[in-house]
Amino acid sequence: MTRKHTIPPLVQDEFRGRIGIARAEINPPDGMYVRTWGCANHDTADGLHGSLYATCLTILPAGEDAPLYLVTVDLMVWLSAEDEEGIRLPLEAEFGTATGALILQVTHSHGAPFTDPARSTAPGGHLIIPYREKILTACRQVMARSRAAARPATLSWATGHCGLAYDRDLVLPETGEIVCGLNPDREVDDTLVVGRVTSADGNVIATLVNYAAHPTSLGGGNRLVSPDYIGAMRELVERETGGALCMFLHGADGDLTPRRSFEDDVEAADQNGRELGYAALSVLAGMFPPGHRMVFARREESGATLGRWKLEASEPDDSIAVRCDTVRLKLAALPSIEECRDAMERAPDGFERERAERRLAIRQKVGREDSHDLPIYVWRLGSSVLVGAPVEFYSDVQIALRQRFPDITVVVLDICNGFLNYLPREADYARDTYPVRIALFARGSMERARDKAADLIAALF
Repeated sequence: MTRKHTIPPLVQDEFRGRIGIARAEINPPDGMYVRTWGCANHDTADGLHGSLYATCLTILPAGEDAPLYLVTVDLMVWLSAEDEEGIRLPLEAEFGTATGALILQVTHSHGAPFTDPARSTAPGGHLIIPYREKILTACRQVMARSRAAARPATLSWATGHCGLAYDRDLVLPETGEIVCGLNPDREVDDTLVVGRVTSADGNVIATLVNYAAHPTSLGGGNRLVSPDYIGAMRELVERETGGALCMFLHGADGDLTPRRSFEDDVEAADQNGRELGYAALSVLAGMFPPGHRMVFARREESGATLGRWKLEASEPDDSIAVRCDTVRLKLAALPSIEECRDAMERAPDGFERERAERRLAIRQKVGREDSHDLPIYVWRLGSSVLVGAPVEFYSDVQIALRQRFPDITVVVLDICNGFLNYLPREADYARDTYPVRIALFARGSMERARDKAADLIAALF
């Protein structure tokens, strides 16, 4: 009796459609207010470490004209609703996007400036409004140019690892206090997901790097505007891929920091970026040609009996769909808006005032109700999904979603279409950590949002 069995092929998840990419510089003007750290002693920068960019990846079905726009901007965060909506809503109106068809994500570099109009009265703040116009213009340009450049292409995904990320809840042994710093004693998610966009003529036209580690290589002592480690990573990957634009997709890093964090010298950011860049290049080097997989071919007698594998053509998936919905989350026990405003007015200059200003801005976003509807966006691209929300997910979310959907590539995106700070894991509410202290949402909210995201993914497959 002959035993029949099948040796599974080695595959890479792929989507085939029309894809274009474009990028524009968004460096702030000299003398603009750029202080984002409470411990900083400067309000304006001494110069530029590396350029900041707006980048757009436009994706369309093969035979239809219903584009999806993924726009990333090298900014730290949106402080107020007006801050983010003043950029995104005009873009949605101008380009006529359907609900969820535009995702606007900040790369979260802490060396990039705030853009909140409320900071216009700060030193150099009079330049914020003109800078916002520059950002809006750049986003318009890259959306239009990437749409015009869209051509038949294959988006291929592969997964690897990078050791840059560390847990960032450090327990001080003398006091037991938990500070926001590298904790070498806890294992973390080091998953690196890399996308490669290849045109029909075989040229790589873009790469996507999805990784979770706060872009906080540089701290308050750095006096240069910087994309943080993202800049050196992009430069390295682009140099080694013939100039194809590299897009950083900020992952679920609410609990993660890079190995070198909060430093004054930009070499820390460059070293971190090189580490991530070389890891991404390693993943790219192991990918198959687009439209191919590896299959077992035959046994072959040699010094040992060999098992021969071969590349064979494989048709990429052209499925494309969008799901977006909300999950109602209970708010934490928060001070009122009036209490936050009073605390800000009483706070002395420095880190205390910085904390109070951010607290007020975040508190105003959720209003006076006791709960809030958190939006979650899910895109299906072939056998992969992109999942985004206006929060900083913990890495537990991407771990759980990948475990639940092991046969698809899951790319989780933090801080999309707004910002409502952290969603700490439920167990952390028993610990006095920074994200828990400033969290808007009550215990269990991360798990509810995770489960909602899983339901949306399941509905697409």
